[in-house]
Amino acid sequence: MRKTWSIFSDGGRLLLMWLSRLLLALCVISISGCAYPRRTTLVHAAPASAEPVDTPSGLWSIRLVEAQLPETKGGGLPWDSDGTGPDPYIRVVLDNRVVWESPVQQNTLNPQWNVTLPRSVRVPAGSKLRLELWDEDTASADPAGTFTHQGLPSNALPNAKARLSLDNLGTVTITISAAKPWKGLGVTYEQHSDSLVVLSVEPFSPAARAGISVGDRVVAIGETRVEQLTAARAASDLSLAIDRGSALTVADQQGKEREVNLDRGYLWLTM
Repeated sequence: MRKTWSIFSDGGRLLLMWLSRLLLALCVISISGCAYPRRTTLVHAAPASAEPVDTPSGLWSIRLVEAQLPETKGGGLPWDSDGTGPDPYIRVVLDNRVVWESPVQQNTLNPQWNVTLPRSVRVPAGSKLRLELWDEDTASADPAGTFTHQGLPSNALPNAKARLSLDNLGTVTITISAAKPWKGLGVTYEQHSDSLVVLSVEPFSPAARAGISVGDRVVAIGETRVEQLTAARAASDLSLAIDRGSALTVADQQGKEREVNLDRGYLWLTM
């Protein structure tokens, strides 16, 4: 009688063993990848009565109001082959870096966004600001006009609409206003049992002004070492360090420790 292969044969047992080991290895990889939670220190709006006296130069809140496109593309061509209007959206580009992209408006020559960028944008006088208007198609996007300027244009005044001329006779309207101040330390970190490893630092924040940088490890908050705290307590104490006046003990990537005192200035969230 011919022997039938099954999971109970030697070959089947070897296959099951191999699959079990592979599954175990995948589980270990998965668990190790999530072993150190990533957290961001708490952020809250500054009190309405606060006077933001330390606003960084060139930092603004930008609101995209609307655009007006010409009736046709260059050369008199229709925007879409089916006779419908363009589907425009805008990219805000600063020094060749796309910092934000608007939602798409469907079939319109006069898209109305009326949306404020989620964070402030720093536009120094020497930077290159570009607003790119695009027409979204099914498979791609076509240029629909561009505005380029060194720094902010002269007609972009606080709390007033500025109509900017595109290179195809279209226009884009924006408003600028004072950047919004926030309160918070301004770091994202990885939580280890004995330290909080800094992954990113907001450039205009108490953490940045104190000299904290990526790769630093917060090993103590006030008089208490991180290794003595629960994960929840360490996260809470770090977020409250400024309000409590707690100094931080920070170790650099070589393990050298230093004490860091934090100012009570504002956090400016930028794109």
